[in-house]
Amino acid sequence: MRKVCFVSPEYWPLSGGTGVYVYYLSNELMKNGYKICVVTGSDQTLDIKVNEQLNVFFLKIPKMPVIKSFLLAASSYRKLNSVRGSVNVDITHANLPLTPNFAVPPNFGKTLVCTVHSTWKGEAEAIRGEPYSRLNANEKFMVSFNWFLRIFEEKMLERANKIIAVSHFTKHELLDYYKVPERKIRVIHNGVDVNKFKPALDKRKVKEELGFKADDLAILSVGRLYARKGLFTLIESIPAVVERFKNAKFIISGKGQSDEMRKLLAHAEKFGVKDSIIFTGYYPDKKLPKLYQAADVFAFSTFYEHHPFAVLEALSTGLPVVTTSVGGIPETIENGKNGFLVEPFNPKQFADRILYLLEHAAEASEMGLLARQTILERFDWRIVVKDVLKVYDEALS
Repeated sequence: MRKVCFVSPEYWPLSGGTGVYVYYLSNELMKNGYKICVVTGSDQTLDIKVNEQLNVFFLKIPKMPVIKSFLLAASSYRKLNSVRGSVNVDITHANLPLTPNFAVPPNFGKTLVCTVHSTWKGEAEAIRGEPYSRLNANEKFMVSFNWFLRIFEEKMLERANKIIAVSHFTKHELLDYYKVPERKIRVIHNGVDVNKFKPALDKRKVKEELGFKADDLAILSVGRLYARKGLFTLIESIPAVVERFKNAKFIISGKGQSDEMRKLLAHAEKFGVKDSIIFTGYYPDKKLPKLYQAADVFAFSTFYEHHPFAVLEALSTGLPVVTTSVGGIPETIENGKNGFLVEPFNPKQFADRILYLLEHAAEASEMGLLARQTILERFDWRIVVKDVLKVYDEALS
């Protein structure tokens, strides 16, 4: 029985894309007979044996986004060294960019595989044009010290026997920005739990369960309140929608740092749409499927992404999606078929596409059916894990 050790800043409770990736992939690997250990950050230090196949090493670290990666890396190095003799790892699986090189001791495990969810260089380039006032402390640090962060990112990429890029866009960034041999890279898109994220049987009932009005038209956005999620653009699209549909409500779900909500509320106030927005804050993973089921349209206004889980979850729920033609998103969405793609930073296009879906219920429903079909055929975790297993075999050979 092979053993995989994941090193990830997030795992449980799920809070971001990396945590989602490790949680669901590790579950699928266990179904395929693998043993798993996970080294991750938490608010306390605990070693937990969940069952015969799963051990989790929670390491206490403060909640300071980029800085916590380095503190976790130092703790991870010490922890992995201390258990080196007992855990007997075949594959060490690190997750970039939030896992610096020194998180994994030299020669820990038989081989090293890295999944790249985004790149430090790409993130910095993406937000370079954003007003500095819109950036949170984490983003300001990331831009200012990008050269420093890339040192540890590049060393991990050098060490890796195989690299999983979560989209072809990710692969192109690795080849354009970093000296990574193409032979090391395999593109494997993210997956989604199709039994967890599935269409609602009674949407009105779900809306009422969550405290929304059954007759409201719910336009949902899910993701951290970072600048690159483009929420200022989404807010600017709202006036045209609510002018036509007074019962339209924009539900923005996700957490941010201390002043991000305040900036978004001020922007909503400026455009006179504050009463048309519901900010839910962080939505617990167990309740998240119902939030998607309560929505009529999913609107994701990001301007930098690799292969976002929020879009996959919305498609799996059978929602018509309006999102941007950036990064790896067009690798999943075919414009006009299983979703709509618009230009980033274009609130008029966003509003037009949302209005089209609200005004054409039959077409919106058909788009939702094709969205669900796309996921079932290509992005079910049970399909994705087979490609990951092939990469493991290659890395060990």
